[in-house]
Amino acid sequence: MVWKTIGISAVLLGFASMAGPLSAHHSRAMFDVDVFISVEGMVTNVEWRNPHMWITLDVPTADGKMESWGFEGSGAAGMVASGISPQILKVGNQVKIIAHPPRDKSQRTAEFMGMEVNGTYYSRGTGSNIRGTSEN
Repeated sequence: MVWKTIGISAVLLGFASMAGPLSAHHSRAMFDVDVFISVEGMVTNVEWRNPHMWITLDVPTADGKMESWGFEGSGAAGMVASGISPQILKVGNQVKIIAHPPRDKSQRTAEFMGMEVNGTYYSRGTGSNIRGTSEN
């Protein structure tokens, strides 16, 4: 009976220790979720991974220089299910990414919400209205 109690206690403590990190993982506090920006540039890196993928663009500035922007997206499977495939979002492609900007304006990272490629819009599948119309 004592070993059963110890075993159950160990399992419960294990689950309790995971609750904090799991609930804290998906904070969007660093992004201004009431605002959309669009950033156009060339894809320089795509990391298709879970739980979030990462996209990097080289974006030309007004003075002719390049800035590197990073975008955090949803998981790879969710992006592909939304039609955003490795064939569309690949290194070397020119894209316009629609995103929630960082609250800290000195940062060049944003939350990926969708993108436009050759006049076609792709939403990350979160119910976001990336075009400002009733359709996604």
